[in-house]
Amino acid sequence: MIENSQAISELMRGAINNKAVYGISYSLIAADQSEYHYLGFQGKNQDAIALEANMQYDLASLTKVVGTTTRILQLLSEGKLDLEDPIGKFINGVDKPKITIKQLLLHRSGLRADIKNVWDFSREALIKAVKEMPQLCPADTKTIYSDLNFILLGWVIQKIDGDLSKSLEEHIFQPIGMTNTSYNPRADRKIFVPTEKQIKRGGIIRGEVHDEKSHLLDGVSGHAGLFSTLTDLTRFAQMYLHKGYYNDQQILPEAVFPILENSVTSGRTLGWRCWMTPAGQSLWHTGFTGTSIALNLVNQSAFVCLTNRVYPTRENRRWLSYRLMAIALFYGHPESI
Repeated sequence: MIENSQAISELMRGAINNKAVYGISYSLIAADQSEYHYLGFQGKNQDAIALEANMQYDLASLTKVVGTTTRILQLLSEGKLDLEDPIGKFINGVDKPKITIKQLLLHRSGLRADIKNVWDFSREALIKAVKEMPQLCPADTKTIYSDLNFILLGWVIQKIDGDLSKSLEEHIFQPIGMTNTSYNPRADRKIFVPTEKQIKRGGIIRGEVHDEKSHLLDGVSGHAGLFSTLTDLTRFAQMYLHKGYYNDQQILPEAVFPILENSVTSGRTLGWRCWMTPAGQSLWHTGFTGTSIALNLVNQSAFVCLTNRVYPTRENRRWLSYRLMAIALFYGHPESI
């Protein structure tokens, strides 16, 4: 049994009752068991559809760890790149070609967090802006969480493997059995949990990526764009808990895990955030749409939580505090909030 599972359940129901979100899908995972919970609805009015297994969520920035980071770690173990490799080795036309793979993964590149007024850009203009974005500070002097870091890392994977979407499908999702995880998914609209109402995009977004930059990049990017289900992400978490193995198939070499432990800087390791101690063993990440994954590699437990907190508007920020409280409960540190 996961510590504080009952408290997490009460917190989730309280979030729905207090209208922080309309519904929540979450799983609590121990070494040899998983429990799944589907609470509430996709939304209101015509979107008042009860949540069920295998409904697909826009993962937003969970794309960074589920897809991009995992593939980068594989490529490191395969010797196809090195943490100290400069991005200029893989990407032409970047203004700061000496920024390294490691600096991008740790958000220590010095690049700004985002691009302003992105809706004023074309696809080509966005690509140019990412490549030419000036640093706010020299690399390795400050941690600045930035989508640009992972857009660049997605391009590195694309340079090595030829196609980002196909690479993640072949090397991560298929081996783990994540059959409902992909960019630009195609399925019955009702299985997609809707996100924000945006007039510029014709109303409620459903089954199309919410993130503006990923949308301009045809829905495929290293920083955002993946859709998935609670079942698939639970399998992904189990792979991490079993030191890179899923159903006796090795997805990540065990040598990757000491690298994660030894790369902690300013509360982050490669791709992931670190929750207090032990550093590099308690990994977590969140997504703008309301998603989160938390892993405790010491006691082999995990907490996956999916919501569409931006529905129908991102102005409702109540879920953010509930999400952090739930992650703190999972790690057994509720007093830290």
